[in-house]
Amino acid sequence: MVSSVSRNTAYRLLIVLVYCVFFSALAKAESEIKICMDENDWHPFTIVKDGKGAGIHLDIINKALSNLGYTSKVRVMPWKRCLNEAKRGHFDAVATASFNQTRAEFLDYPKGAATEHKSDYRVMQVEYVVVTLRGDDYQFDGDIKTIPHPIRAPRGYSIVGDLEKQGLIVDDNAASDEVNIKKLLREDRGSVVVIPEMVRMLSRQPAYRNKLTISEIPWKSKSYFFPFSKLSSLSDSAKSLIWSEIKKTREDALFMSQSAEKY
Repeated sequence: MVSSVSRNTAYRLLIVLVYCVFFSALAKAESEIKICMDENDWHPFTIVKDGKGAGIHLDIINKALSNLGYTSKVRVMPWKRCLNEAKRGHFDAVATASFNQTRAEFLDYPKGAATEHKSDYRVMQVEYVVVTLRGDDYQFDGDIKTIPHPIRAPRGYSIVGDLEKQGLIVDDNAASDEVNIKKLLREDRGSVVVIPEMVRMLSRQPAYRNKLTISEIPWKSKSYFFPFSKLSSLSDSAKSLIWSEIKKTREDALFMSQSAEKY
């Protein structure tokens, strides 16, 4: 017959085991950052490979998180859904987003994101250019009134609002840059406001080769961030530490070179 002492010892061991499992799971949950990102390729910054997130921006974020002992869990989805899910607290952070006041109502950005043209705590600085048909012989010279219409930009992206604030009418019916480029070629008129890296990548394909002109003068340059949901359990100090680590990672020339070579 098992003694009462043995039963008590076994009970205590069971309680200790339960506590260990519970706190281990809790620690894992607190160290895992749940991230959502756009399902549309934004080459080379955020792209989707075999259904999984990749790209230079994500490399910087993952490296910074790993340096601080965090792991990341990334899900790709439509951009508007990503923002809505972050707003509801279903994700800790978004990879990646420029600052605008509407997003700042439910996302936390680094200090100065609203006012600094080139934030120290950005993931990267991204330029937008005007792209036209090769035969149009157009170069953007800084005068927005000269941009050929219709002006196209992806639906739900902040660049649409930036253009509209300048009094421009924007065709934002397409969900991605590539669809807008296809519309430009099909309709044989107008322009697309897009990042140059995306156009250079597409121009390597026969369907786009020697058909597009990238204006040399950028239309706009913006800082892109790793903003956190205001409903995330991460503390303000933890968010600030991550943004500081992102800065260090971005300034690591060797790491950035190795990341760029992958894409």
